Amino acid sequence: MIIALISQKGGVGKSALARLLAVEFVRAGWQVKIADLDTMQGTATKWKARRDRAGLQPEIPVEKFATVERAVREAGRFDLVLLDGPAHAEQGGRGMAKASDLVLMPTGYGLDDLEAQVEAAYELEESGIERGKIWFVFCRITGSASEDQAAREYLQRAKINVFDPVLHELPSIRQGHNAGKAASEISFPAVQERATALAAAIAAHMQAAKEAA
Repeated sequence: MIIALISQKGGVGKSALARLLAVEFVRAGWQVKIADLDTMQGTATKWKARRDRAGLQPEIPVEKFATVERAVREAGRFDLVLLDGPAHAEQGGRGMAKASDLVLMPTGYGLDDLEAQVEAAYELEESGIERGKIWFVFCRITGSASEDQAAREYLQRAKINVFDPVLHELPSIRQGHNAGKAASEISFPAVQERATALAAAIAAHMQAAKEAA
């Protein structure tokens, strides 16, 4: 199975989401690999190096790939490959989406993020990607309940799918990422619970889609 994480903007939490999913799916017994397609920044690759230096378990395979085609070849060796794409994916984003079973598009609550990602989602649809395969995830969230409601109403009007759980922006999560951890590995139980709820929601959606296929 392949999940593409696509964003037209940087800093929306794409790599943070990839780390969370990788750790939680490995904990569930899956063989998982993060394909780092951001060859310039290599955010996932650098996180992997920090994780290895800290000796953290479970071990998460991460590898840089210059092209989607090369990354997709890993799908036969793993239960799940996470395509962590660069910002401003454009053509590469369409290739990632076409190769994937699920497309996750992280966004914040602000219109700067929402408008860019909705436009990108529509472009993916125009290129032949089914709407049901595209799901938004609220990431790096610091806003209020009213902001959450407004953002969800915006996506509802745009006819965009969005998961209920969110990935928060917290000092503890930032510090955890700096230490090679995923959001679900933070020592605070409440933070762990919210992070694992998001991973569980995505896993449940994947299972339901598989059963319906």
